Amino acid sequence: METMENGEVSATRTNLHEIDEQESDPPSEDEYQLGDPFSVEDMGAEFVFSQPTAQASALPTPREQAQNPVDGIPAFQDEDVEPRRLVAPVREVFEGAGEVLSQNPSQYESWKRMSMKGSSPYEPFKSHIDYSVAKWAKELGPGDTALSKLLEIPGVVEALGLSWRNSRQLNQIIDHHLPNLASWMQLEFKLEGTEQVIECFYRDPLECIESLYGNPAWADVLHIAPERHYTDETMATRMYNEMYTGNWWWRQQAKLGAGATVVPVIVSSDKTSLKVLSTGKEAYPAYLTIGNIPKSIRRKPSMHAQLLFAYLPTDQFTGTTLSKEQIRLAKNRAFHFAMKRIFETLKSAGKDGVELESGDGKVRHCYPILAVYVADYPEQCLVTCTRYTHCPLCHVDPGQLGEYGESEKRSQKETMRKLDEASLAATKAVANSILREAGITDTPDPFFSDLPFTNINRAITPDILHQLYQGLIKHLTGWIGRIIGPKELDLRFARLPPNHALRIFKDGISAFSRLSGNEHRQIAKQLLGCIVGRAPPRIVRASRALLDFLYIAQFETHTTRSLEKLEHALKDFHENKQAFVDTNAREAEDFDFPKLHSLLHYAPQIREFGTTDNYNTENTERLHIDLAKDAYRATNRKDILPQMVLWLERKEKIFAFSSYIEWRLGVAATRAVQKKVSAKTYTDYHWITLSKTPSVKHATLAQIAQTHGAPNLQHALESFVSMRQRYLGVPRTPLPSSLILSIWYHFKISNLHLDQLAILDNSDESVHASPRRTPQRSQKVLPARFDTVLVNEMWDGRDVGLRGYRIARVRAVFALQSEVTEAVFGSADTVHTA
Repeated sequence: METMENGEVSATRTNLHEIDEQESDPPSEDEYQLGDPFSVEDMGAEFVFSQPTAQASALPTPREQAQNPVDGIPAFQDEDVEPRRLVAPVREVFEGAGEVLSQNPSQYESWKRMSMKGSSPYEPFKSHIDYSVAKWAKELGPGDTALSKLLEIPGVVEALGLSWRNSRQLNQIIDHHLPNLASWMQLEFKLEGTEQVIECFYRDPLECIESLYGNPAWADVLHIAPERHYTDETMATRMYNEMYTGNWWWRQQAKLGAGATVVPVIVSSDKTSLKVLSTGKEAYPAYLTIGNIPKSIRRKPSMHAQLLFAYLPTDQFTGTTLSKEQIRLAKNRAFHFAMKRIFETLKSAGKDGVELESGDGKVRHCYPILAVYVADYPEQCLVTCTRYTHCPLCHVDPGQLGEYGESEKRSQKETMRKLDEASLAATKAVANSILREAGITDTPDPFFSDLPFTNINRAITPDILHQLYQGLIKHLTGWIGRIIGPKELDLRFARLPPNHALRIFKDGISAFSRLSGNEHRQIAKQLLGCIVGRAPPRIVRASRALLDFLYIAQFETHTTRSLEKLEHALKDFHENKQAFVDTNAREAEDFDFPKLHSLLHYAPQIREFGTTDNYNTENTERLHIDLAKDAYRATNRKDILPQMVLWLERKEKIFAFSSYIEWRLGVAATRAVQKKVSAKTYTDYHWITLSKTPSVKHATLAQIAQTHGAPNLQHALESFVSMRQRYLGVPRTPLPSSLILSIWYHFKISNLHLDQLAILDNSDESVHASPRRTPQRSQKVLPARFDTVLVNEMWDGRDVGLRGYRIARVRAVFALQSEVTEAVFGSADTVHTA
């Protein structure tokens, strides 16, 4: 553990996670350890915390404190001390799934044997520098032309010891000597009744699946068999997390029988503009990944767990004699024709299975099955051949989209039957009537028609970004603005105090012409606090219910109970939504729009495929940057698609080779060990991080009390010192009269229990306690900022809810000198107070 001089100290700002309190047994090394408790006297908003010391074990447990209360500290009640511990779920594994047929050398071992023929472990590069410069050039370099100009400078190639003298030679090495993941192909076709040649580029999805399934980087964490997880041995409460914990995987495994290995294929597609500030140039990238890879890997673009497998047709059919309706149908048919050709190899592989080798060399009989299609609403309609204003998952009348209740589910077989029935109709009018009544479009040969074990309507999953943030939250903000007035709503947003991870809307939100998903996310965090006290009670209840739904829907682990709460929140909203119509907030008399109706399918789809972060459209939006926009910028803007696919192919080869080099040099293993040690350290403590240099090095208590607005600071510190001395059993020694302190205006605290519960990716929170001041070399006066926090005062606060906590405002963050702590506490441990 680092000392204060290095800027990091272990501290107990709050006990944010409860542990087993067993009087007879000491805590095991796997349990969270507690530091010193807070002083809970009424200290006028200040609170005190300290660094755990060797004597910390002498502090009373909650039960001991209940028996021997300290002055000023209320006694604990036994019923308030509920023993809790994070435990692994009870697992029910599908017996016999994922049978290993044979064992081969791993992929990296095979590469190593091939490279042993050369003189360098970096073969085809001759040295570490040669390989590193090539890696930099393809991942971070300025471009081929600039790189070649750099290497033309006399002496540069010789000084670096490169085996290639320009970008052309480097590209030849990558193209001909590095292993290929999946080759790109070009598809050209014409639609019946048109003369326009349609073009797209694609890779065989089966080759992409083989590459993903066989990647040694995640061979040890690959999910092979479906499981059912429960909270305890009674198996009364089901848990849903990864895709293999959902019902779909278990049901497919039951169809295929023991021994088979299910490979759920997750496909996503979305059009995107290639130019940042203008329109016109579009790409239609389609991505593929598999559910066997853990979601924590799949959602990180840097891990390359989602492969671009196609640039789909973007033809607009302009300059033709086709009507608008005919152009729309032509676009639909072009999409389905291209996808049908692309997915040709998955027909036999999904029906009869195919032997796939994982990264550790284990061969299994696998069945790649299209399980999930990730898309926004227009794309969902295109993929499932569903008409606009209809639901791609169920039969619901467009005039009943705003109602709360279940409808009959759509099925792929029914869609194909209706399309066949329309194709045999006597007249075009009869065919259109059949399709209109069924709510589907005229698509003669959908790509999913002969994909085995696929139900395209059930493959459509929730879309947090477009349905909630860019949909319902956008609507809710507009409705509330009409109720309390845009000016008042702006003022309320502007008056909110700044806090960690919250965007400050200093001018309100009404001036934004177009809000992004991230901006709607920030608005949703603060919206409820801005309307309480001004909006009618039913409006508040409806808003709260919708926000509850939003955040519960994003849980990274769901249980039967949490899904019931999700459905209850949606029911609450529907029961109170009429208030928006009664207050003229919603101009229409109904709520019949697809994004609201889609919320009914969240809980069922989570039960089918796991939590929503398994199929988040935000991942697709993020991939557009790396695999479409950056690729476009690397072209000469002429005949762009061939250049884009070649640029991407080279980057993938370099990334795969870099992973192999790390494995061969043992870097990956070293990182894994470091990560494991780091995780063990962080499990045992809640961490507070301070900068190495304090904001103010010398300050008296009186100065701090005046500048930070903390008049009770001296009394609070004296109370804490007295209490701690009693805990440690040391003689009572008063603080020096001339006490000099160091002040920090900012610190970070890691709430590590949130990591354990998978609530947040980043558990670090920033807390500010800074007075009004003018920084050096600046004429701008910075206003005072004293953040608010929740204090787990009596150790009985729970992981969720506010019971056991009180609100406090941090007025000052300071440190006592080591000589003071040694004199007062008999130890040189640094004490931090706030």
